[in-house]
Amino acid sequence: MFISHSTNTDEPAAQLRDALATGLDKAKHTVLLDVRIQETGRPWQLKLARFLGECDAALVLVNEAALRSSWVRRETNILHWRKTLYPDMVLVTVLVDGISAGKLKESALGYLATDDVERIATGSADEVARLVGRFPDVRQVWDDSMSVWLERICIQLREIREHAVFARLARELEVPDDEFGELIPGFAPLLIASQLLDSHDIVQLHNTVLAALMGGLERGRAGDLAHLILPVWVDRDDARRIVRDTDGVVRRVVVLNVDSTLIGKHYLDRAFCVDIRSYYIAEAAGRPPGDDDPEDYLLDQCEQAVKQAIGLDPYDELGTPEEPESFGRFYLLLDAKRCDLAVVHRVISRLHESIPWMHVLVITGRGVDARGSWPGNPDEVLVLDPSFGPGHETLVNAVIRRVSKHVGSIGWGA
Repeated sequence: MFISHSTNTDEPAAQLRDALATGLDKAKHTVLLDVRIQETGRPWQLKLARFLGECDAALVLVNEAALRSSWVRRETNILHWRKTLYPDMVLVTVLVDGISAGKLKESALGYLATDDVERIATGSADEVARLVGRFPDVRQVWDDSMSVWLERICIQLREIREHAVFARLARELEVPDDEFGELIPGFAPLLIASQLLDSHDIVQLHNTVLAALMGGLERGRAGDLAHLILPVWVDRDDARRIVRDTDGVVRRVVVLNVDSTLIGKHYLDRAFCVDIRSYYIAEAAGRPPGDDDPEDYLLDQCEQAVKQAIGLDPYDELGTPEEPESFGRFYLLLDAKRCDLAVVHRVISRLHESIPWMHVLVITGRGVDARGSWPGNPDEVLVLDPSFGPGHETLVNAVIRRVSKHVGSIGWGA
């Protein structure tokens, strides 16, 4: 049980934190709390990183200090991401210090408002007991995508033989010098992995991969590392919406207003923590040659891509195939930059008649008003308008090419 809080200057909230921790202890939960491990000479931030990736449930205390805390935002972003990917995980947000549900929703922690929210008025023993009772049957989370992602990165980093290389990686990630003492043998891969998942600068991620390669990491493992971490630059909130939108609904069609299908792959990788058990991708593009009918051409391209992905031969009838159990979500990544959205909508509708379980990520190109011009029900699609410009897309493509030159082709998704 992880407790996220910011209570250094809030004595009542600190007392409530300790009372909850004691109550959870008595209920036979193992409580993961930073103040219990902040001992001189102990790498407590490392342990905190591991707790975030491995805890089975979490409680977030939200007071005024927590609303302003970048550390609480980082912790809760990771916890909420894990909750999004693994809905059975228990995550309870507790409002204290007069914080209202409306204030939470409008704050930087607003994403927590979609989970279980409780309120503490006085911090009495009865209120503490009621909250502790919210965690009677916490199931152990063995392999949710977030913790598996962290561990897969650690597996690659553990192959670095020279301990001094971890200091170079830390410098690339702008880890403060006074934290270098935490880079002790055995724990350094976890700290660096945690920092990598918290970095959103594509150049930093690129430089870290190359530093690992120059530090002796075998070429193939450096390629695996690049595959795992380069999508981290994608905004986690946008990516989270691909898995489940802010209203809790899973949209079958997502429109991404970017130019490059590579960016679309990054969004899917980020959304599913590069866990190839959770998703698989087929790619198609609508670029009819000559006088071919645009709609028939696009439909044929999509059907051929879908057949290959689900195991049919090119000349088989698509029919109405059943969704494979425990196979992950199937995404058709559709490059529709040269297509009319009305044609795209009709083709997707026809495909969904055969494969209602298929998801579609549509790349429209920049400057397309997908919300205003989508022919179908606007509530049926999720439109993502990334804040970055075309120059950033070019940079991402340049990074992939440069890294691939040194480590070999980087495979994406499945």
